[in-house]
Amino acid sequence: MSDRHPCCDPYRDGDRTDPNDEHRAGRVRIVETSEPGWSMTYRVACTTCARRFTVKQIDGPALQWKWVPQGEKRRRVH
Repeated sequence: MSDRHPCCDPYRDGDRTDPNDEHRAGRVRIVETSEPGWSMTYRVACTTCARRFTVKQIDGPALQWKWVPQGEKRRRVH
């Protein structure tokens, strides 16, 4: 079975996609969030295919979000 999901593939490598904007647009559903703050974690689900992601908000010069599909192992960066 392929792990490709055209509806949510753009999130795989994105770092500027705010999960709150995607929720307001109806593309994802926010299932759970950590305590509000600069460094937050979101658990979201794609509204088209139900694929789930863990989204980490990263504080820096500009806010960034790291989208990690749940159930996939992250690759180590050397």
